[in-house]
Amino acid sequence: MKKWLIIGGVVAAIVIVGLIILISANNAWRTAAEVSIVILAIFQFVSTLLMIALLGALLYAVLALKGLATDTVLPKVNAALDQVKDTAATAKNTGTYVAQGVVTPLIKISSVAAGVRAGAAALARRNTKRYEP
Repeated sequence: MKKWLIIGGVVAAIVIVGLIILISANNAWRTAAEVSIVILAIFQFVSTLLMIALLGALLYAVLALKGLATDTVLPKVNAALDQVKDTAATAKNTGTYVAQGVVTPLIKISSVAAGVRAGAAALARRNTKRYEP
């Protein structure tokens, strides 16, 4: 590979030196400048066309990605969001059920037991003598 690069560089240098000698021998610098300007204009035109084509390809790719996201990703995200909402509602209902079905009766039983205990303690102290210092 390196050998071919060296050969190509040498050939390019020989062609450039040959063109300079040929242009100088014929005293055609003005014509060479005009030809160079035309060649540069052609390259500019081709590069502009390529830029337009690349911009069109980029625009097509962006629109294709937008369509893919709208048709594929968005429905899946919406489905996942609906599942999350359902799970949150189920957790809320479970918490409400536990609060009403388990905790509230336990609180009532505990309150009654505390009242009975306080009443029993009050009745038990009724006949005891109090010693006050």
